[in-house]
Amino acid sequence: MKWEMAQLIKKAPIINNPVQRFDGEKKYVATGDLSDEIDSCVEKVTFDNRPSRANLLAEEGDVIVARMKSTKKILQIQKSESNMIFSTGFIVLRPNEELLSKYLYYFLFSDLFQNKKDSLCTGATQQSINNNNFADIQIPLPSLAEQKRIATILDKADALRRKDGELLKKYDELAQSIFIDMFGDPVKNEKGWEVKKLGEICTKITDGTHDTPARLRSGIKFITGKHIRPYLIDYDNSDYVTEEVHSEIYRRCNPEFRDILYTNIGVNYATAAMNIVTYEFSMKNVALLKYNRSLVYGRYLEYLLNNEHFKNVLRKQTDIGGAQQFLSLGQINFISIPIPSLELQKRFEDKIEFIINIKNKSIPVQDYGKMLFQSLLQQAFKGEL
Repeated sequence: MKWEMAQLIKKAPIINNPVQRFDGEKKYVATGDLSDEIDSCVEKVTFDNRPSRANLLAEEGDVIVARMKSTKKILQIQKSESNMIFSTGFIVLRPNEELLSKYLYYFLFSDLFQNKKDSLCTGATQQSINNNNFADIQIPLPSLAEQKRIATILDKADALRRKDGELLKKYDELAQSIFIDMFGDPVKNEKGWEVKKLGEICTKITDGTHDTPARLRSGIKFITGKHIRPYLIDYDNSDYVTEEVHSEIYRRCNPEFRDILYTNIGVNYATAAMNIVTYEFSMKNVALLKYNRSLVYGRYLEYLLNNEHFKNVLRKQTDIGGAQQFLSLGQINFISIPIPSLELQKRFEDKIEFIINIKNKSIPVQDYGKMLFQSLLQQAFKGEL
């Protein structure tokens, strides 16, 4: 079915709504804080200490999309999010009466939009689309009734995809519950475990490059803070750098199998994930923890560092009042770590590995939900749904 094509910004104009002075704190959403929804640990900022990019407001019904190339960060703004500050790394679109907000939201996920957007991105290192180039993008515009029909079908497919994702989150919640049951609150240390500094239980604590090397489409994988979430490193969507750049970084910072990666800057800082690959890669804005295997097990350290109570206390202890949260290597070395017996840690690690195996068996189901959603999404904007 062939539909009329319309210039997108005529049906959903770009809104430039800068932040005005305000009292107290507001949540600041950077592009790295958005996947299917806003990350729960987004940074809170005051008007005076907010990052320079924290300067965009959106209203209920607006749809925001990340400017960066090859990045699917999209959100339909709900009432609860209309009081947040968004990064200028987003474009805010406000649909008119001819365009349903939810239809626009799904269109921005489609290959039709993403491929066109990527082709219009410019820039030497971090390529992105500017407002002028965005004007070249067109959107298929069926009737409002047809837009509603398409959005309803995609809502159902999206709900299935999200439900599968929620199952995996339940496994993580179970694992944290087991952690508390076996070791107690790591801050209160009710069980009286011996306490050591992180620097005492690691043979090496360092971090990746502080530079911003040119990103490539292929080469050596380059992991940054945006690729790390609790217990998870997103190797598949990594950036890439040259062999020469990698060799220079790897001489200082050499992540190996079962080392812990620990984000030390940005809104998701103080997040730990175990390295589960054996090949080499480089890092930026991430600390490397090579722990002493005779003192701690990796899974215990990973779950301790990701415990929310532990992280909240650490945030307060290391807050230096800057615009962006940061953990120096010195601060990381002095983090206090309760050390239970190795036997108990081993029992915990065995339980976690069992849960991980179950999760891995569930992933094909989740992948099916993603594939179904993507298939329907691409059909929808070709007029084939």
